[in-house]
Amino acid sequence: GGLLLLLLCCWSVANGQQQQRREGLMQQQQSCRTQHLSPQQPYETIRSEGGTIELSTRQDNDELDCAGVEFMRETIERHSLALQRFSNVPEIRYVVEGEGLLGVVFPGCPETFRRSPFGEEGECRRRRGRREGRGEGGREEEEEEERGRGREEECSRHERERAREESSQKIRRVRRGDVVAIYAGVAYWWYNDGDKPLRTVAIADASNHQNQLDKRYRPFFLAGSPATRERSERAGEGEKYGGNVLAGFDANMLAEALGVRRQVVIDIQENNRESGLIVRVNDPRRAGPGGEGAPLFLNTVAEASEDMKSWGINPGGLHQFYCNMRLRHNADRPDDADIFVRDGGRLNTVNRFKLHALSHLNLAAERGVLRPGAMFAPSWVACHAILYATRGDARIEVVENRGRRVFDGRVQEGQFLVIPQFYAVMKRPGDQGFDWITFTTCHSPIRSSFTGRNSVLKGMPQEVVMNAYNISRREAHELRWNREHEFLILPPRGGQRESEQ
Repeated sequence: GGLLLLLLCCWSVANGQQQQRREGLMQQQQSCRTQHLSPQQPYETIRSEGGTIELSTRQDNDELDCAGVEFMRETIERHSLALQRFSNVPEIRYVVEGEGLLGVVFPGCPETFRRSPFGEEGECRRRRGRREGRGEGGREEEEEEERGRGREEECSRHERERAREESSQKIRRVRRGDVVAIYAGVAYWWYNDGDKPLRTVAIADASNHQNQLDKRYRPFFLAGSPATRERSERAGEGEKYGGNVLAGFDANMLAEALGVRRQVVIDIQENNRESGLIVRVNDPRRAGPGGEGAPLFLNTVAEASEDMKSWGINPGGLHQFYCNMRLRHNADRPDDADIFVRDGGRLNTVNRFKLHALSHLNLAAERGVLRPGAMFAPSWVACHAILYATRGDARIEVVENRGRRVFDGRVQEGQFLVIPQFYAVMKRPGDQGFDWITFTTCHSPIRSSFTGRNSVLKGMPQEVVMNAYNISRREAHELRWNREHEFLILPPRGGQRESEQ
C-alpha cells in the first residue's frame, strides 16, 4: 500500500510537470501567431557614464515574445568598465566592433591568473635594462648603479607582493568577430582597452530551461548605481534600470560576512559616483607605475586564444571542466567557414561542435557574408532565429506555413529581424553587399534548403516533384539539379561557381 501511494505521488508530480511544460509551450505557440514581421532597432536605451545598453524586451515586442528571447546591444567606450553582473538566463554575444577584456567568474574555480602590474615595459624592467646596458664607468657611475640596485630590489619586492595579491580567474581577450557564451548565474565583466568603442549584440534566452523565474531577462548587478532608461515612447521614460544587489543587505551583517569595516560596506552600498552601470576607469590611484591613469588590469597578459584541448573533461573532473571551458570562438575567419563561395560569400556556423559551451546553453550563431549579386537560398531552420545586420543591407523575404509572405523588405545595418521557427527565408544583398549575425535558439541548427547540393527537392523522386508541381520531366530535372554544385550561398548567374563546404 505504501509503495503504491509513493508511485501515485511520483506519477502525480511528473504529470503536473508535463502539464506545466505543455501549458508553457501552448502559451508560446499562441504568442507566435504574428501577422507581420518588421526590422527593428532596440526599444529602450540605458545610459551610463562609460557607455550604453540598448534593449528590446518580450513585454514590448510580440516577435521577440514568440522567440522567447530578449535583444541587447551594448556599447562600452574607451577605458570604460561594464560592471560585474550575472543574469537569470544564458546569453550569446557577438563582438561587432572593437576589442577588450572579458572576465567570467565560475564558482569554485581557482584564482590562478596572475597580473603583471608593472607591464612589459615597467619602471623596474627599464631600470634593469639601463643597468645591464651600461659599460664600465667611474666612481660616480658605480654609486649611481648601487642606488639603482637598491631601487631595483625595492621594485622586485613590490612585484612579488603584488603577484601574490593581484590574482584572479582567467581573463579572456575578445575582439571583433568573437561569439561569446555566457552562462546563467555566472558573474562577468567587460573592459574596453582598445582604441575604439567595444560594441556587442546579444540575445538573452528567457525561455531557457535554466530560467526558473518569470520569463524575462533579469540582470543582477554587483556594483554601480541605477541608470536612467530612455524609451522610444514616453511610457516608462526616466525610470531607473539596474542597481547594486549588495545595497539591499543590512550593512552590519554584510560587513561581518565580508570581514571588512562597516564603513567599507556603506561605501560599496551607497556608491556616490552615480556613474551608472558602465564606468570610466581613469583614476590615477588605480594605475600601475607602467602607465599614467591606466587601470592595473590594462597590463594584464590576457588569454588571446583558448586551447581546443579544453573541450573535454580533463583529469581534474567536472570542476576543472568548467574552469577551463572555452567560451569564445571567432566567426569572422574565412579559413573556418563552413561554406565558402567565390564571388558569392561565406557562412560561418558556431554551434556546440565548435564551441562546446553552447551545448549547455542550447544556443548557436551563424555569421554570414553576401557579396553584391549573390543570393542566400530559400531555406528554413528548426529553431527561432534573430538576425542582426552588421554591414550593408539586403532584401529579405520570410514566408509562413500557409504560404503567406509575412515580411518582404530591406534590413539595414543596425537593425534586427526575428524569424520564427521553420519560417522559410531568402536574402538578396544590396549594392554594397550584406553582412549579418544570426542567433538561434538551438545549439546545432540544421538548415534545410529548396535548392543546391542538399536540396530537399533533389532528395525526392523526380516523379514526386513532377506530380506535386504539375510540371514536365525536363522542368523537374532542372528544378532538382540546376544548382547541384552550390549550397545555400548562390553566386551571380553566369559567374564562376566554385564552392567548398
